[in-house]
Amino acid sequence: MNMSKDKVKIFIGTSSNGEDALIEMAYEYSLRKETDRELDIVWMRQTNDPKSFWHGFADKNWSTPFSGFRWAIPEYCNFEGRAIYTDVDMLNFHDIGELFDMDMGESWILARDGKRFGGKEFCVMLFDCAKFKDRMPLKEDWQHEPTAHHQFINNFVQNGTVGDLDPAWNSHDRDVFPFKQLHYTHMPTQPWKPAWFTGDPQDHPHPDLVELFWLYVDMAKQNGYNIDDYAVNRNVKYGIIGK
Repeated sequence: MNMSKDKVKIFIGTSSNGEDALIEMAYEYSLRKETDRELDIVWMRQTNDPKSFWHGFADKNWSTPFSGFRWAIPEYCNFEGRAIYTDVDMLNFHDIGELFDMDMGESWILARDGKRFGGKEFCVMLFDCAKFKDRMPLKEDWQHEPTAHHQFINNFVQNGTVGDLDPAWNSHDRDVFPFKQLHYTHMPTQPWKPAWFTGDPQDHPHPDLVELFWLYVDMAKQNGYNIDDYAVNRNVKYGIIGK
């Protein structure tokens, strides 16, 4: 499938009050560094603005400030085209356009195999948004349901609509090497220590990955990225589990 001229839509789940500013800056820099494609990045954040698409989700069973947002992406895209979803806690090392153009066959979603969530890891996903049209409830019908996030995970896995994604696109703290996309997935060891995480911080088992994170923070700054553009406190109060 040749989509070489299409804009790459990327939805990134992140926090609202600047807690993940360092990784947001480093991650966006890494994405743009590795591709010559036009990127349309949507930062999915909780908000106090009732007019926002991302307002009013029931988050009390979410582990992060953004867990359930991913299931609203096809509707946000008017059930047209493709979209990539990723968590914020990542660095990219390969042209994200290759993920966007991947052959999906009959799958609605591509995600890597793993040990959680019924055998799939939904922290990097490729959506075929059109396949969700008239097959998934609209956001207004589920966003206030605290269990919706986990219900969707179970339903899509059981229905066989999730195809296989090369795990190099979602390497969990280097469980796959070489990697195309590095995921600092274990929240206690994330180098930037987001304030919304309520567990006990730990040292990362791979110090070189910590050094890599700080290298990309510095590279982003050297290439004109400004942390003040990301470190914005929007005064949002979370109801999340936070771990």
